[in-house]
Amino acid sequence: MTFYEEYLMPMIRKTCDEIEQTPQMQEILHGTMSLEKFRFQIRHNYQYLLEYTRCWAVGFSKCRGFDEMYDWYQILSSTMEGTVLHNRDFWAQQLGVSLDELEATIMAEGKRSYTSHQLARAMEGGLPECMMALFPCNILYRFFGDDLLPQCTLPKENLYYQWLEFYTLPAYRAKCDNEIRMVNALCGGATPRDRARLLEIFAESCNYEFLQWRDMYCKMETWPLPELFLPKFTTIPQ
Repeated sequence: MTFYEEYLMPMIRKTCDEIEQTPQMQEILHGTMSLEKFRFQIRHNYQYLLEYTRCWAVGFSKCRGFDEMYDWYQILSSTMEGTVLHNRDFWAQQLGVSLDELEATIMAEGKRSYTSHQLARAMEGGLPECMMALFPCNILYRFFGDDLLPQCTLPKENLYYQWLEFYTLPAYRAKCDNEIRMVNALCGGATPRDRARLLEIFAESCNYEFLQWRDMYCKMETWPLPELFLPKFTTIPQ
């Protein structure tokens, strides 16, 4: 078996099973979530995705030779041009969230902690470490779509149906297939000690994903003292 099949699939499956049972995901599946809570999820996920894209860029800077650069560039560009812009344009319009509101959102503590983990692993490690920190965010959502869309009885024009459907589209599936190929190429030859390190990083990211679904999204958690924050610096003209 490949590295992905032997080592990552059991972790992915366990994480998905847990997240799919959270109230937040069940409310999406059944269309019972308030728009206020969904707007919270989209706003904070948008800020997360900006940081997430930067983490892929750190990996890109460590590539050696055209082939590695091209592989990494495909992920970087699809993340920025597909996922980020999809949140910035489609979801913002559908939910009536202005771009000013998206940009003014102070990323919640759960997201900040998660991206700090991802950025640290990308900065301190090589391409395998970077991939293990970032890969869960993409592959888990493919499983969410595959697992839950067949169960979803909402109309196809429903917002929550469309959210699930996005992760089953051919372009998203192709993106994940490409990352699976890269995972196997980068990590397949790891020594037992290196493999343990890579799996630890992957497990940390899976746990961060679970925590945000169990707590942050569902409870709309931000920071314990939100009143300390001034307007977000990116909203202030230079």
